[in-house]
Amino acid sequence: MARHSVLVLAGGYATRLRPLTYTRPKPMLPILDKPLLDYILESVFKSSPDTVYVSLRYLADYIIGHISSRWEKEIHKIKYLVEDRPLGDAGPINLLRNIRDIDSTLVVVNGDIFSNVDLAKVLEFHKKSGGAATIVLTRVEGDLSKYGVAEIDERFRITKFVEKPKIEGEGLVNAGIYVFEREALEMLPRDDRPLKISIHLIPRLISRFDVYAYVHMGYWFDIGTPEDYLKANIAALGEYCRDEDSCIRGICEGSVEYPSYIGEGARIERDSEIGPYTIILSNVNIRPAVKIRRSIVMSGTIICKGSLIDSSVIGERVYIGKWVRIDEGSVVGDYAYIADMVHVGREARIGPHREVERDLAEREILP
Repeated sequence: MARHSVLVLAGGYATRLRPLTYTRPKPMLPILDKPLLDYILESVFKSSPDTVYVSLRYLADYIIGHISSRWEKEIHKIKYLVEDRPLGDAGPINLLRNIRDIDSTLVVVNGDIFSNVDLAKVLEFHKKSGGAATIVLTRVEGDLSKYGVAEIDERFRITKFVEKPKIEGEGLVNAGIYVFEREALEMLPRDDRPLKISIHLIPRLISRFDVYAYVHMGYWFDIGTPEDYLKANIAALGEYCRDEDSCIRGICEGSVEYPSYIGEGARIERDSEIGPYTIILSNVNIRPAVKIRRSIVMSGTIICKGSLIDSSVIGERVYIGKWVRIDEGSVVGDYAYIADMVHVGREARIGPHREVERDLAEREILP
């Protein structure tokens, strides 16, 4: 395989994922008890890069600490680019160009994508196509206004690219993974303002070079909102939990409807009903007669007798009292306390370290 380096973009604030990201950066959100960043780095290292650069800003020390402990064997290949202000997703490319001459292929990977894109196959496609750049696309149906939407010809060349068009339907959208040759990177303006790949680079490339599309046919999730995050975890159930032995790692005295996941050290007590499409992470304690469906409960949380949680995301080390009801679409931040008998209305948001001793209305926010 031709020489290449990888730049992982992991510095964003992830404001749409609050309150989950008040206490952790988005790439550290767990997918079935493993941070999203680890899935990304596993894919990156399978492509045998020369160097992996990780661009950081928000809670940078959190990510550096995790990489230092989890990726010790590969740490000699990892270097950090720490932004002093928000630079957009293209700005870190200029940070990298400021410290070294990019004389080989550069792969750029967004740090908020959960997918099974095979980077080695993407690089093989890129080499065969001979273009200045390759953009990974994936097919999406529905509201396309959140994405960059591309059109391609019979040779998989990108002929048109529109960022966030206000249209609905089915289309090929930017999957947040790029392969650039040196001549492509030279088209990026060298200045200090925030720059976007989709705005300040891709249109220039298409106008001057052959830019090719690698169309990904597997699963792909942009972890942009709590709803997207829940969907990604549910998709991971189908990919990684194919039988009971791989799904149940804790102690379960209640009933589990599949597909669901019970992490190591978790305990589900008698008469509790878990699932379907429920992810209980490590060391969670679920007391008797609790019902949870289509939800994520993060590590160390305690849920007391008779509580009901529906289609929600519960953070780490949350305490949920007896007979609590948490309605669809709600999000509870880390270390929150919810007293007995509280009703949390649909799509409510509870920030980390909050004490909740009264009912919350639909869509109410306690930051």
